[in-house]
Amino acid sequence: MPNGHRLAASPKLTVELVANAPTLHTLIASYRNLSWRDRLHMIIRWRVCPMRRIAALLPAGGVVVDLGCGHGLFTQLLARTSARREVIGVDLDAHKIAIAQQLQLPNLRFIASDVADADLPPAAGISILDLFYLVPFEVQEHLLEVCSAKLSHDGVIVLKDMAETPRWKLALNWLEETLAVRVLRITASADGGRFYFRTRAQWQSLFEQLGFRVETIALDRGYYHPHVVFIARKAG
Repeated sequence: MPNGHRLAASPKLTVELVANAPTLHTLIASYRNLSWRDRLHMIIRWRVCPMRRIAALLPAGGVVVDLGCGHGLFTQLLARTSARREVIGVDLDAHKIAIAQQLQLPNLRFIASDVADADLPPAAGISILDLFYLVPFEVQEHLLEVCSAKLSHDGVIVLKDMAETPRWKLALNWLEETLAVRVLRITASADGGRFYFRTRAQWQSLFEQLGFRVETIALDRGYYHPHVVFIARKAG
């Protein structure tokens, strides 16, 4: 089992992690039993989100926690792209965790829990993908504080969100999320379908207030969503 030390992802290592990433077919075939709806959700999610590039931004070794892991598609990708990672998926949804637990990899496990209550070893990295836009701003801040406490001294948070530009991509994303959350109710929301997006400057300011050094990377090229990733490392 990987130890708690972080293995930084150098540019060369990042390219290798992306190149060696498994195919969508391999990932989905690893589930023993999927409904057509869950299968379709994973296929669409894979097609519209640069998961392989995001996975390569996380430490290639040590404990990596995927917060809000859902069915475990991205979590499985993290485990498969580096055997030196000990990957832990955490989600409040027990049904989704039950589906994720079909995955049998030696460096992968799942916990149905609030991250604040989860018994986790110090993490080299924590990933948060498209989770916070349905979470009230004060809860976002609380969760980031909890994540900070779960990190090792040189740990990193990789947070994927949607940027405020380009405007046309932002408009398409708002339309899609409105349909998914408020109309079709594909995505669950506990707050009446309200959205809590922050601008890039607001995310950067929040991370800095919490004691992080933050790097911002746009990942929207080739996608109609305005994907943006924040790489936050503990300052000092």
